[in-house]
Amino acid sequence: MSARLKVGFTGYYGMRNFGDDLFGVLCAAAARRYWDGEPLLVGPRLAESGCRSTMPRWYPASLYGATGAGGKASRLYSFLRAVAGTDVLVMGGGSVITARESFRKPLMLAARRYRGLQLAAVGVSIGPFANAAEEAHAAEFVSQFRYLAVRDARSYEAAQRMGVGEIAHRGRDLAGLLPLLAPAPRPPQVAGRRLRIGLAPCNYGAKDGYPVPERVATHAALVQALKQLAARFPLQVDVFSLNEHPTHGDVALGDALQRALGESGVLSRRVRYRGMGPLALAREIAACDAFVSARLHGAIVSYLYGVPFTIIDYHPKCRDFADDIGLGPLQRITAQRHDAAAFGEAFAAMLAGDGRPALSREIYAGQAQDIFKCAPWAQCESLQPAPI
Repeated sequence: MSARLKVGFTGYYGMRNFGDDLFGVLCAAAARRYWDGEPLLVGPRLAESGCRSTMPRWYPASLYGATGAGGKASRLYSFLRAVAGTDVLVMGGGSVITARESFRKPLMLAARRYRGLQLAAVGVSIGPFANAAEEAHAAEFVSQFRYLAVRDARSYEAAQRMGVGEIAHRGRDLAGLLPLLAPAPRPPQVAGRRLRIGLAPCNYGAKDGYPVPERVATHAALVQALKQLAARFPLQVDVFSLNEHPTHGDVALGDALQRALGESGVLSRRVRYRGMGPLALAREIAACDAFVSARLHGAIVSYLYGVPFTIIDYHPKCRDFADDIGLGPLQRITAQRHDAAAFGEAFAAMLAGDGRPALSREIYAGQAQDIFKCAPWAQCESLQPAPI
């Protein structure tokens, strides 16, 4: 009897960000289901992952994600354990194929060279790059991979341009596995029940010249639109914090948004990721009647669970996802369109059921399985990939 494949997954796991932690949990489940693998997550133990991690159970996640010497040392130790103890090391989810330098790249390449470690990436985005030199540098790194599954059309085109098309698979975001691995029921329609509207702000700013909706004005317009909606329907607003990182997170933004809603007479409550697992938080999103999200994975999870949603487009990855699924213009809040009228149109479309994306979530979820089914380590019966 052959030993099970030891698969390490590396990403921004354990940094108190819902989307990244969700990647880790889904990668672990998919490795067991589709590769018959023994998963190992790089980072602190993740709730609901059901697998081993490279950091001891007692090690505080707050120290692992810290910016000082202690945090850097713990991340290096964690990564070295994965590089030394796995057969395959996979970059699992996120915008990770970039020009950004870290200790991880040379360690991955050294382990590939000296001990035959296989490298891969699944559910990732490529770029954007500032210039051709940055793209060429990233291409040199990715050319050492055995498998590369990207999550959007732009990244797949980039892979072809970079000369790594032979190993590239045009997949979907890893969150597409949610309905298959962690289904969540929609709330029953009960007469007189308050509408539950979810909001997920993001601590974003302008970057790399991408046009973004001005955050303060956007939040003010959102509150105004919700006040108008509350005058027509019984309403409860759930203000989510999907990123609890002390520097990059959304806690202060969420608190301010809830205060503004209270001052406008709109009933609201806070839903924080702190103390929850990613699957538990995903179920909270699934319980909403509509969702407005600046965080990409607030939007993706809403889509996959059949919750009407609107995305605040502050980054190319938001636009890429909206384009890939055919999300209509009324449910995109952009630099050119982020006033109260825009939010009013978005709520009208969501609540009327008129704003369903062109691509069905069932097809998207099926294509997400192919991320793992089409990999060289797949143990399930070979199937033709779902057309994209």
